[in-house]
This record gives sequence, C-alpha cells and structure tokens, in this order.
Amino acid sequence: MTLSRRSLLKSASTGAALSAISPGLRAAFAADASSQRDILVVIFLRFGCDGLTMVAPAQDPDYQTHRPNIKVLATGEGAGLPLGMMGGVPFYMHPSAPELKALFDAGRLAVVQAVGLPSDTRSHFESQNMMERGVTEGDDPVLGGWLARHLAARKLELPDLGAVSSAADIHTPLQGIKGVTAIPDVRDFNVPGGDYNLNVIEILNAAADPHAASARAAVNMIRSVQSSLGRLPPSTGVTYPAGGFASSLRSLADIIKMNVGLEAATVDFGGWDHHYNMNIYFPPAARHLSQSLKAFWDDIASVQHRVTVVTMTEFGRRLEENTAGGTDHGAASFMFVLGGGVNGGRIYGDWPGLKPSNLREGDVRVTTDVRQVLQEILVTRRGEDNLRSIFPTLDYRPRGILRAAS
Repeated sequence: MTLSRRSLLKSASTGAALSAISPGLRAAFAADASSQRDILVVIFLRFGCDGLTMVAPAQDPDYQTHRPNIKVLATGEGAGLPLGMMGGVPFYMHPSAPELKALFDAGRLAVVQAVGLPSDTRSHFESQNMMERGVTEGDDPVLGGWLARHLAARKLELPDLGAVSSAADIHTPLQGIKGVTAIPDVRDFNVPGGDYNLNVIEILNAAADPHAASARAAVNMIRSVQSSLGRLPPSTGVTYPAGGFASSLRSLADIIKMNVGLEAATVDFGGWDHHYNMNIYFPPAARHLSQSLKAFWDDIASVQHRVTVVTMTEFGRRLEENTAGGTDHGAASFMFVLGGGVNGGRIYGDWPGLKPSNLREGDVRVTTDVRQVLQEILVTRRGEDNLRSIFPTLDYRPRGILRAAS
C-alpha cells in the first residue's frame, strides 16, 4: 500500500507535528545566505511570570510592605543580585538566576520593565492569544501570528527547517504561513520504528505519482536532518539542566549549529502561575530558566553575533501578595532580550512606581507595549521595513535596546 503524504508526515517524528510542513518539501537544506538577519528565538514564559520577583525593586518601601513574606531581599543571606537603577529605583535579579546576572553584566542581556499589552483582561488565554498574534482589544482582525506576518512580509523562501516551533504543535506566533515545522527534539526526527521503517516507506513509495514523490521528499528531509546532526561537533563544556525547557533549547541549538537556514523559532516554558507558595515554586523555575539560557548561549558560541533571544509573558502579577503566599493575575511584567547585538547591562522602560496612585487597580501599569520591543528587534536585527503589515496600529518607538545588524 502506498502511504499518503498526510499519513507519512503525521508519523514522521516522535511527537513532531510534521503535517504542518508545506507542500513540495525540499530534500536538501539551504543555508542562510544573509548575514544581515539574526536568527530570532522567541520564548514565551507561559501563565504570567512575575516581573516583581524576577527583576525586583527590592528596596522600594511599597514593595516591601505589600510583599512581607515573598519579597526579594536587597541585603543579607539569599539577597537579590543588583542590576542597577531605572528611574532612580534599584532593581535586583532573583537570587536563583546568577547566570542571567552574569549575562547582564557581560552586556549581552537587557531587561525591559513595566512591559505588556495595553489590555484590561486578566485571562491567561485571551492575553496569550493577543500577545502571540500581536494585537489588542479593538484592533481590526489580522491573519496569523506576528512572527508569521514578519516572515511573510520579508518574502522569505523558508528551507525545511527555516521556521521551527520547539513543540508538538506550531505555536501561535508562527501560524499563518507555510513551511513551519513543529519538532520537540531534532535528535528524534524520524518515523516510528526508526530507519528500518523509513526504508520501507521509501520502497513503498517508488511510484511516479505526486503523493509518492512527496513521501520520498519527506524521507529525504529526515535523512538530511540526520546527516547534518551526524556532522555536528560535540558541545564541549556545555551542560544543560534536566527539564523540558532545557531540552527544547538544546534541540534548537543543534538546529542553529546545523546551519540549515533557520530564520525564527519559538519555545515555551510554562508553569509560572504562582497563586500559592511562591517561595517554594518560583526559585526552581527561575533557576531552570537561568541555567538553560546560559547553556544555550554557550552552546551557540560561534554564532552568537547573529542570534537574538527575547522572552515575554502574557502579564505580570499583582503587587499585593495573597493569603496563600502567592500572587494573582496582574498587568505589567518584564522582558529579557539576549543577543550579540543587544546593548545589554541596562534596564529599559519607564518605571511607573508602586504608590497606590501609580498602580492600575493594584497592578503595575504597562508603560511599554511589548510589541514595541518586538518592532525594534525586527527592524534593527532582521531588516524589517514594513511594520504596518505586522503591527498595523502601532507606531515605531525604538528604545535603543539593540544595535543594527551589519
């Protein structure tokens, strides 16, 4: 029996949603010929990562008053790691993230505070959907995700791993264009049963009809990936922590080092909805984020100059801690921007303050639209010149977070 392309692609990778690959798969990879564009890695810290804990205004009296049990300390044992001032307020990295502090001190990592969407919703799923699509309430309907619209605006012909979601399904930012691959781990890129079944599929699809040709192209794609993986040098001295997020970044580092023309990738890190026992659950999550990003950065040492990583989260948490030792859904949070072209070692944005009159219904006010940071990345590091096709209602207001690609 001849396997259909749909059946083949649905089974072509353990956990990988290869049915999302566009028709006409190319058997050979095409390396990125442009040195003018960074590879963009978008990390979504899902379910509301607290910016007042990750990058804390630890000396602020209002912060200390409203978070008597869960505050980050400015001094003493277990104190936060000083980053510097913004708006006259000193900020501290969470003590579980010394690797991120080191990247900040090295000028590779920038922080944006009081960032988010200008939205009134406190729904995880509404906020995630709007942020990943690049819209807010009241905007006219747009197709697909913001990152897909950017790739479409650049009129890029994506090679087989030109746009990747490190997951079993394509993340929303990359939905809306052909040629995106969802693949949790590139080292497992194969059909169930491995090479034996891959050979069987090829033999069963020796005919000249279009379905058989498409199946053979998919087989060739899998073999191309495996061949490229076999030529990768070992990641000497790089150790990733155990965990799903680190595994996704390790897989992504492999794809980058394979030099197959990757343009953009999305990665998820969930579990940031800390309604209770924040002192127990936040530190290991922050530690995993910090160690994983540092390992990834070290792993791609030879190409750091052409990679930009940005993190975002749908909203932050309320200033006031709750009775369960946690925090509830808020408004503004933070972003990290990591890269060879980042003007790092600085905190960007406009800090609104934590006085009651400065808050929005008990939340830190959004003073920087998350999309403005994304705009700056696309323009300065990816050469975007058609922002209206991506964020139709948003003016361009760069903060100087990045240097232009050269």
